[in-house]
Amino acid sequence: MADGGAEQQRPEQQRPEHVNRSELSGPADLVQARDVYGAVHFHSGNPHPADPPPRQLPGDVRGFVNRVKELRALDRLLGDDAVAASLVVLTGTAGVGKTALALRWAHAVRHRFPDGELYANLRGYDPGQPSRPEQVLDRFLRALGVPASAIPADLEDRETLYRSRLADRRVLVVLDNAATVRQVRPLLPGTSSCLVIVTSRSMLSGLVSRDGGRRLTLRMLAEEDAVTLLQDVTAEYRTGDDAVELAELARLCARLPLALRIAAERAASRPFMPLSELIHDLRDESALWDALTAEDGEEADAVRSVFAWSYRALNTPAARLFRLLGLHPGPDLGTPAAAALAGSPVSQIRQPLDALVGAHLLEQSAPAATNCTTCYARTRSTRSSTWRAARIARRRCVAYSPGTCTRRTPR
Repeated sequence: MADGGAEQQRPEQQRPEHVNRSELSGPADLVQARDVYGAVHFHSGNPHPADPPPRQLPGDVRGFVNRVKELRALDRLLGDDAVAASLVVLTGTAGVGKTALALRWAHAVRHRFPDGELYANLRGYDPGQPSRPEQVLDRFLRALGVPASAIPADLEDRETLYRSRLADRRVLVVLDNAATVRQVRPLLPGTSSCLVIVTSRSMLSGLVSRDGGRRLTLRMLAEEDAVTLLQDVTAEYRTGDDAVELAELARLCARLPLALRIAAERAASRPFMPLSELIHDLRDESALWDALTAEDGEEADAVRSVFAWSYRALNTPAARLFRLLGLHPGPDLGTPAAAALAGSPVSQIRQPLDALVGAHLLEQSAPAATNCTTCYARTRSTRSSTWRAARIARRRCVAYSPGTCTRRTPR
């Protein structure tokens, strides 16, 4: 009789169940399930979340006055849903408030650019070397999340990567203190969804004619606004200043915001000095220049620097003409008078005049030079011209128009 248990296989002789074995290496998500029916889909968050958008704008400007017309013109660049113009060039003379306007408007509309803001001071008129496009692109690409090791060395390759990163993004780019078109053009995005604001003392005509930019030229403040700025700065320290005297002080500062702030600080630091005495001191143009540049603060340094930068950027004929203009006693002169002062034919004086206009050291169809500019021109003339050269230039001026050049040559 057979043993019934013998018909059963011993446990160690039973066929083992099939086992799947998987070995994993490296970081990964592992999911274990007993029974799986149908397709399996894995959804997980990005293990490397996107970098926050760059927010590079400097702080908003304190004590900003008016510029309502200019702010509205900038507002029109933004449509309801899209950027109406992708490039705007703010131009104007040194100290007129280009950077202040650009930053004030940029802060007001930053919410319209959810992908961030990029800012660079191109140092186009600094006494040192201006910022090179490849340097700025390196900073911008890092801010846009590109690892340093992935930034190409070649300028053209950096431009390509920069434009690729900005494609289909809404980014506001502020390029401050540019000197030349060549300095700006590599930094322009290749998409109309971005907006670029460039500030410069030069006209940068190539950005308008070739790149489709819109130019907005800043003039000196209106008298009312200039007086308001003076009052805003001095309000805590002085009371009862006469409105007529404030207007005269504003005129002496050419209604330039930078010069106005320095003059206002000077008045605020002398709360018991009658404003009429300060104005009396400043009426002499040499005293005006000394007063505006005598302080040790950053703004005084800025006044000294901004005109020096503009002057150093001039070519040799334009710089010579600028110095000679400092010998002219009046605020206005025409092309023939400038030619007489320089001892050059009219045909040869137009190009230097255009260079001075382009640098915003002269204005067409307006007073030839602001008081601050005239002061600096006379300073350069005193430093660079001999007494003999100055006397010869004045004689040429008198020969052209005896009634306008009667100031004595100092001995």
